[in-house]
Amino acid sequence: MCIDRTFIKAEKTDRGLVLTLIRADDESCGVSAMDDYRECDPEWESDNSMYEFFEGFIANTEWEWILPEDIGALTSAPILGIRDENDEVIEAYGFMDYAVRSLMQDLADGRAFLQKG
Repeated sequence: MCIDRTFIKAEKTDRGLVLTLIRADDESCGVSAMDDYRECDPEWESDNSMYEFFEGFIANTEWEWILPEDIGALTSAPILGIRDENDEVIEAYGFMDYAVRSLMQDLADGRAFLQKG
């Protein structure tokens, strides 16, 4: 059981950030949490549901949501990033397929890829 609600694992690659749902033992706590969202929320793919689902991840890691204007980006893509001690964005990764499908759908399908910015 995932007590801290951190359902998501983030792995950096040369090209970007790969997000997957965390699995605990034989039970898939991240997968179970995603299934709960899909079952209980008809708008589970919406930005509001995405932000809610990511709460534990944001609260328990160095990652945070970055506004496009914080990095001079001209996009509406969801962006995850890391800030330094001066509150400057030092890493940023955007879900650039946002116009075609949702980050939540990709995550539910196994993994989501965010492009390095």
